[in-house]
Amino acid sequence: MSILSHDTFWNAIISMPMTKWMLQLSLKKCAKCGRTVLEAALDDYAGKNDKKCRECRGFYSQVIGFWVEFLRRALGFKREKVAQLLTDRYARNAVLNLVESFVYFGIKKPISLCAPFLVVWDFTHKCNLRCKHCYSNSGVAETEELTTKQALKVVDQLADAHVTALAFSGGEPLTREDFFKVAKHASDRGLYVSLATNGTLLTKENVAKIKQAQINYIDISIDGATAKTHDDFRGVLGSFEKAVEGLKNCIEADICVCIATTVGKNNLSELPAIIDLAEQLGVERFTYFNFIPTGRGTNHRAQDLSPQERENVMRYLLNRMSAGCKTTILATAPQLARVAQQCQGSSGTGEVTMALAHMQTVKVTKKAVPLGEFIGGCGAGRLYCSISPQGDVHPCVFLALNVGNLKVQQFNDIWLNAPLFSAFRNRVNLKGSCGRCQYKFVCGGCRARSAAYHNGDTLDGDPGCLMGVESHNNLQSTKDDCENRFIK
Repeated sequence: MSILSHDTFWNAIISMPMTKWMLQLSLKKCAKCGRTVLEAALDDYAGKNDKKCRECRGFYSQVIGFWVEFLRRALGFKREKVAQLLTDRYARNAVLNLVESFVYFGIKKPISLCAPFLVVWDFTHKCNLRCKHCYSNSGVAETEELTTKQALKVVDQLADAHVTALAFSGGEPLTREDFFKVAKHASDRGLYVSLATNGTLLTKENVAKIKQAQINYIDISIDGATAKTHDDFRGVLGSFEKAVEGLKNCIEADICVCIATTVGKNNLSELPAIIDLAEQLGVERFTYFNFIPTGRGTNHRAQDLSPQERENVMRYLLNRMSAGCKTTILATAPQLARVAQQCQGSSGTGEVTMALAHMQTVKVTKKAVPLGEFIGGCGAGRLYCSISPQGDVHPCVFLALNVGNLKVQQFNDIWLNAPLFSAFRNRVNLKGSCGRCQYKFVCGGCRARSAAYHNGDTLDGDPGCLMGVESHNNLQSTKDDCENRFIK
């Protein structure tokens, strides 16, 4: 049995006064070098000798190093990979966040964080395209959108709250003149900065500005393998050609890029060819976006995949990943984590593919599979949240329920105290098919889809999941079931 199965035991350990004192001590900064005790210990563990400081090393560093090594061995991770990860500035911020969260929330299934790993900011409603599925119904900028001064203050609030990553979305962020100024400020404050764009404005000049702003990652929407499919989806002729050209400009500038595809019945058959295109162009990531009938998407519910179609897509993505796809494949559908566990098993030896919410997929040993219950699939209000152009805080971009506003409130207070976020952090609150599901800690269903299909009820079942279909409630997939399943 995995050590991760004993969350009650670990909570008892963390609740001990001595343990809490040690964890809090690990977060204190050294007056001499500016690192926390934990950072110094991670430097020691990774063999990073350029920041040695006698003031913050010693006994505590050895204790932390012991626990890092203990967990590494228990989960079957390779030491060199762990050491490499711990030297990454953004991964380190996430580790500090986790330690602080264990002190604040304890160890829960799934985990809850003191600050989200990811905040998606719809920077403006202004957009130069007319996409059929647009969740924000973008087109024209609204007068009450945050000013540049207010936007810079929002960045400071996120950085001060120890948010790891900030993704600018929209609308089309590049239509706003102050985008590069605000993005550069976010990068300067230590946030991992990404941009979600339709790609049509990624000229060589703008890509050069993106490099100057130190934006880490660009997510480009391409919704068809052909111009006909994509342009029909996006509402403007020539948008496919411009998006592909923008993609190539980013690759030429050595910027990490992703093709993002919202999959519906209209483009389902083209999904393999879109991933082929990503591999051919040398795109580092591909993200499958769940269709959610909100915004303009409410007029296109007929495009939504059936539960069986979505299941087949999840299996296809998993198989393609497992076969060694050159492009990393991600998915915003939380069901991918459940399908991966069903198809690959939950114990034993060997490597399996694991979905880390929709932010990453990695190959790990089967010893680490129980981590899935802590990562927890849907992370709305738990691992991430979103901000509207007006500064309203939402659980995610597809669930426009205001829980606070950054013009008058502090982000940290909203994140920790919003009642809706608290409800999402406890899977016992789930109802319907998601509440009954044996995989509710691994997946949790999509809260936005629950609201879209259940009259605004965010805690009901996800109707797009095969596990919620009455005749499949006790579905047990085998590896044979998971191979070569895709609607052609």
